[in-house]
Amino acid sequence: MRIIDTRPFAERRSESISNVPLYDVKALDHIINLENYRNIIFQSAHAVKNFGRLKELNNKRILAIGPATSKELKKSGYIAEQPKEEFNSKGVISHLIKTGVEGNTLVVKGKGGLSEISDYLNSASFKTDEVDCYVREPYASYDQLKKDFINCDAVIFTSVLSVEIFFQHIFQRKKKIVFLPISSRIKDAIESYGHNATVINYFSKNLDEEINSILL
Repeated sequence: MRIIDTRPFAERRSESISNVPLYDVKALDHIINLENYRNIIFQSAHAVKNFGRLKELNNKRILAIGPATSKELKKSGYIAEQPKEEFNSKGVISHLIKTGVEGNTLVVKGKGGLSEISDYLNSASFKTDEVDCYVREPYASYDQLKKDFINCDAVIFTSVLSVEIFFQHIFQRKKKIVFLPISSRIKDAIESYGHNATVINYFSKNLDEEINSILL
């Protein structure tokens, strides 16, 4: 059984899961006055990796969108708040509704990333700004990558961009492939190309078992 995880720089989860990223992640220059903010929300692990002021957050309330983002923050000594179940913008918003918001908020994200968190907070009269600290750049060509997917049984998608790149540049109708998105939003993107998909708990300790149960 061969499973491909398209997340950039993903850690090796098991012998059966191989990492084949479909785009690069590049840092963007950004200037921000941290004194203006009490709450700092990181929308991805890449936001943490590419945020230039990471060492200056000791007196801030720090929130992460999910486990991978929390793990990246922990490398710098920060224990972040995160949703208990839904590791997405909706989950962060629900967490903030339950715990409350004091002071201004900064959402650290990638260029072109969702603005649901900041849109909600601003609509609720909680002053919120965004800063883009990285950009996702598709490769110039995918000819060499196509061979990596020829004999795969399943593909894990962690972003809508990966879905778009896969179906526009890589997908070949030669073998049945099981598509495994990590959110309902990514599932919708796959289904827009006319294919079924099953959402998985990407951060589960039993990811192998979950995928096996789907494939068998």
